[in-house]
Amino acid sequence: MTSGSLAGQTIANRYDLLALLGRGGMGEVYRAHDRELDELVAFKVINPERASDPKALSYFRHEVKLARRVTHRNIARTFELGIDRGITYCTMELVIGETLAARLERGKLPVGEAAAIAYGLCEGLAAAHAAGVIHRDIKPGNVILALDGRPMLVDFGVAAIRASHSTVIAGTAGYMAPEQAHGDAPTPASDIYAVGVVLYEMLTGHKAFTGRTLEMLIAKQEIESLQLPEDGHTPREIASLIARATARDVTHRIADATEVASMLARWVGNHRAVTTTAPAGVFDLVEVIVLPPQGDDTRMHVAIGVHQALLDRLAKVPRLRVLPRTRVDKRVDAVVELRVTSALEVRVVRESGTLQLDLPLAAEDLRSIADAAAAAIVSAVEESRVLVDPQLAEATDLWLRGRAIIHRNITAVGPALELLERAYTLAPEDPRIAASLANVYSRMTYLHTDATDEMLARATELINSALRTGAMDADVHNAAGLLELNIGDAVVAARHFRTAIACAPYSAEAHDGLGRMLIEAGYLEDGMARLSDACAISPDITAAGWSIARMYALEGKWDECWRTVAEVSPTGGPRPVYDLRFALWRGDLEAVVQLRPQYMELVAPFQDMLAAGLFASLLEGGWLAWKDRLVAGVMEPTRNRRRTAFLCQMVAEIAGHVGDQFTCNAVITHAVDVGLFDLHWLDRCPLLRTACDTPEFRQARARVERRAQAILDALYGDHDSGESKAPTAAAPATVVG
Repeated sequence: MTSGSLAGQTIANRYDLLALLGRGGMGEVYRAHDRELDELVAFKVINPERASDPKALSYFRHEVKLARRVTHRNIARTFELGIDRGITYCTMELVIGETLAARLERGKLPVGEAAAIAYGLCEGLAAAHAAGVIHRDIKPGNVILALDGRPMLVDFGVAAIRASHSTVIAGTAGYMAPEQAHGDAPTPASDIYAVGVVLYEMLTGHKAFTGRTLEMLIAKQEIESLQLPEDGHTPREIASLIARATARDVTHRIADATEVASMLARWVGNHRAVTTTAPAGVFDLVEVIVLPPQGDDTRMHVAIGVHQALLDRLAKVPRLRVLPRTRVDKRVDAVVELRVTSALEVRVVRESGTLQLDLPLAAEDLRSIADAAAAAIVSAVEESRVLVDPQLAEATDLWLRGRAIIHRNITAVGPALELLERAYTLAPEDPRIAASLANVYSRMTYLHTDATDEMLARATELINSALRTGAMDADVHNAAGLLELNIGDAVVAARHFRTAIACAPYSAEAHDGLGRMLIEAGYLEDGMARLSDACAISPDITAAGWSIARMYALEGKWDECWRTVAEVSPTGGPRPVYDLRFALWRGDLEAVVQLRPQYMELVAPFQDMLAAGLFASLLEGGWLAWKDRLVAGVMEPTRNRRRTAFLCQMVAEIAGHVGDQFTCNAVITHAVDVGLFDLHWLDRCPLLRTACDTPEFRQARARVERRAQAILDALYGDHDSGESKAPTAAAPATVVG
């Protein structure tokens, strides 16, 4: 069971789990809406590994039966125990507030406030002990300071019958009474001891006993007595009470919670626990009043049937509280009015405006009318609940602007980086923003010669953070795929892109990334379909268009290539790398001469040494003078493997152009070593003809073909190579790192 894994689900067709509240030894606790009772409750899920243990399950059932015996204003009530689809749970009274443990993080408490909390706990324990129930795990984390000031004792998860002779040691080290730690039968005195320890902690601001191990804690409790330091503020009577309540010998300890409460009463007065306001999102149910139909009596019988069917449908909508009323008697998120005229007018009245839906009114259409009305109401009220956070709105605007820049021109990382860094500062928890920022850092390591390991480390950190909070977000997997493509494994990258499509079937970036990988791997038809989808979904993603043009160029379909370039260029700007390679593949040195100024201006930061050596070799006969430097440059180790492979491809093309078979094969082999899977280029680039019949080339090609096949296997899982299968949206791909 993972953190928050059940939030958003409905259990037993009754409990809508709204949010994860916390986790303890027995399981997780959620805030939930009980549809039948129309109440907010605490929903406790027992850990699956414990639920599979009959002894633990029996213990859990016993806990619930015990807790039902206790009803008191200082104890959270327990309601129901159940099992649904393998999930074992119990429901309890939901107490809104903060734990005493959280309150103590801000420092010690005044005497009156501490006494009031201990007094309330003892009042509740008196009722529990009278019912034969021992809590056995009293600690600051099991005390909630309710908004009305009441200290509430929660989680009778380790309760036991007073007369039980259980030897199970259940409780928390440092708060358990010595006899409890040794496994003796629990008594009310065990709870009194824990209250004394908690009172000590409230008055001093630090734990009564500390130690690295359970044995050390128990040893300290058996040796040390709790003595409050004399600070001039704590009455001696309270210091004496703590000493008696925490006496090591149970026969010398106060044994009655009522007696402790009476001793504390004089310091309580009007004091109440000071707690925070309700946490954001506590009351996050959408409340809707549905008024009965009004209007034309001759057709009212059908409208009444629609009204009942509508209530039934809305009652099944998670996180929606339906309030059937004859009038508006409280503030709610929306009011639904039904008026019968020649049709049925459904009006959803919200603060932001009114939505009206006119539906035909006929008995035979009752179900479809109720369905349409329910869908309109749910859509309207959910929209009205969206609160505009100015900071988040600004971050979203910056994110969209930065992402649009990258879509139009993937080399424009500078302006995009500035916008996305600002967005991330405003909303660091937004996985989409973190993913887009990681995207920019990934591209920077590809585009700049001065890229640093810190850039890749930042990209990796952002991706891992985004995957933790947005594992089902397409943007996150697109960014993870790009990073894997640059520094990791192409198969893992393909899985990320495939997962992105599973999460969002119309993600243009995912289709673009996957389409480019498929075309490079030699699967032209599949790749073309993906890239065409990307262009149709989002025409501003120009990388997809350039990849299509590159495919046509390698196939020698120059008319289709130029047509595609013409469609992309108005928005994509100049792409001198593509233009130069197209000219080389055509053997058009005149075009190479014309492109030289533009290439040197726009591409030199990416390939400064390569650019100079390329033109010197092509136009000035300088291959022999530049060869060693070019080869050494592309052989230099770098974290961005895709950049290295691309530079090797460029040098291989120059070597092939001048007929240097040995160097061409050497750099191709290195490209394969760092992850090249561009089988289409190996098979179709005209500049490689000088090397394609050599054993070295054939060996390199065989490795690339296997890698390309593994990519396809990872995507579709329909081959017998034994490779990993494509993940689904429910099984996101591996976190990079």
